[in-house]
Amino acid sequence: MNFLCFGDKSKKSILFIHGMASTAMLCYEPILKRLSDYYVILAEVDGHSERTGELVSHEKDCDEIEDYIMDNLSGNLYCLSGFSMGATMVVEIIGRGNVNVAKTHLDAAFLTKMGLLTKPYEYIFCKAIKRIQSGKAIPKFMMDAVMGKDNNSIIEMLYPNITSITIKNACEFVYCYNIPENIKSYKGTVLFWRGSNEQYPGKSVTLLKKYLPAVIDVEIEHMGHGQYLHEHSDEYASKLIEYLQS
Repeated sequence: MNFLCFGDKSKKSILFIHGMASTAMLCYEPILKRLSDYYVILAEVDGHSERTGELVSHEKDCDEIEDYIMDNLSGNLYCLSGFSMGATMVVEIIGRGNVNVAKTHLDAAFLTKMGLLTKPYEYIFCKAIKRIQSGKAIPKFMMDAVMGKDNNSIIEMLYPNITSITIKNACEFVYCYNIPENIKSYKGTVLFWRGSNEQYPGKSVTLLKKYLPAVIDVEIEHMGHGQYLHEHSDEYASKLIEYLQS
């Protein structure tokens, strides 16, 4: 793991965890300038940066994020925010309850277990990434079905040096994830964003509400996976700041 820090440490802190096969800066650099009133930490998940080694397990990375919050922020974080895989990791961290998080922001958390489809989905995802890395196009009907109509955000946010080992380990975490029972004890507020053109985040928020009924569920019209963050970063930042100030 690696951590990139921006701003004054005396201000309220926000820690962001990026999506699978992307990077912290590709996901969040466009909104940094809007968050000058906060101390911003970008977590670089293993295997998703030149500064980190291969991804071994997300449990290990979640341990390291907790350690960072304990060692550098006295165990207290104002907001923990994640996108896609990063949002699943956020659920894991607040579910453990080892650090104090006042506000949680989830963008398209993937919490739905894939069961027998885990290996086929993992295979398809690895093949798709290899095609993109080699400059080959993914059929539009496939992209529309998985990421949302006319959504190229995931391709544009792709970390070009991602490896098949990292993707495999990331998929196994996300597609087989179990929400911790202890998350019911979480006392902070939870905001869940999902695009209207996304399949699985809608199922995920329904599942999460069984543990945390007070989750604030917001559907973003006409948006696919990662599209709101990538294509509408100014509005994304404004709406996030509204939540942080509420």
